[in-house]
Amino acid sequence: MSALRFLQLPVEPDGGLPQAFSCFVGPTSYDFGLYANLDSADDPPSTLYDLGSPDAVERPVRPRGYLVLRVVGPGPVGPRIVFLRKLVAEPDLVHYAGPLAIKLVEARVACGNLNGRGHFGTRIMIGVAQRWE
Repeated sequence: MSALRFLQLPVEPDGGLPQAFSCFVGPTSYDFGLYANLDSADDPPSTLYDLGSPDAVERPVRPRGYLVLRVVGPGPVGPRIVFLRKLVAEPDLVHYAGPLAIKLVEARVACGNLNGRGHFGTRIMIGVAQRWE
């Protein structure tokens, strides 16, 4: 099996969460939905939640939640969910979903970006690869 070529999904960190977007992986267009399930209590907007970044430079608050990714692709009778799962950022962890491979590289979510837009320091990197043509 050849090595997978991961492309970065177009997550807009300042766009806040939840977030939805479409993009092509190979010749196929997929709809992506991303949200954070976090216990943010009454934290200030600049509070960062590290949801698995293995190489954190700063010391964000301990994880109190996780990211969830939903992927909808074409099916034989219309759109179908091909992936709906919590994501974990571990160096060798790849999630497989039919023709796709998905990898969470970094997930740092600012409290201010939960249901809100703005530049608070959120950084989310998710890679997606086509497993076969």
